[in-house]
Amino acid sequence: MFYFSPSARPKFSKYVGVQEWRNAVFLMFNVVCGNAYGNSFIDKGSTMHVTYYLSERTRVDAPIIKRLADKSPPPPLAETVAKGSTAHLFCRPAPETAKINGLDNHDYVYAGRLKFVSKDLERCPIEFVFELVDYQHLKERPDFQNILSLARS
Repeated sequence: MFYFSPSARPKFSKYVGVQEWRNAVFLMFNVVCGNAYGNSFIDKGSTMHVTYYLSERTRVDAPIIKRLADKSPPPPLAETVAKGSTAHLFCRPAPETAKINGLDNHDYVYAGRLKFVSKDLERCPIEFVFELVDYQHLKERPDFQNILSLARS
């Protein structure tokens, strides 16, 4: 079981972008201003997609590939813990972006659950595209808006 706590800050090594738990996968990435080859948000109008690149050392036969490419729809947020594996996204400003914009890059912002859209196993690093399932709920939150504004600059 996993828990989200408003009183605790998630912390991860800057070298680890994937945290696998038995019933969840947590993806973390840094938002970099003006980086055409970084993880990015793609505005689709009423939905938002995000690109996510696995480590360059991830092999195409790695178990995480199959787990992230699960096409079953994520359960409702209230049932997420009980229904099994779900992918969740956390973002923060990259250190250089935080410094330029006078921000703290220690706090990750929860960007919600992810629904698999596509993957490109020919790229190195391997590219995934996900839909942000909770975008309609999160898009009004100031912390999430700050992350999106950094991604657009």
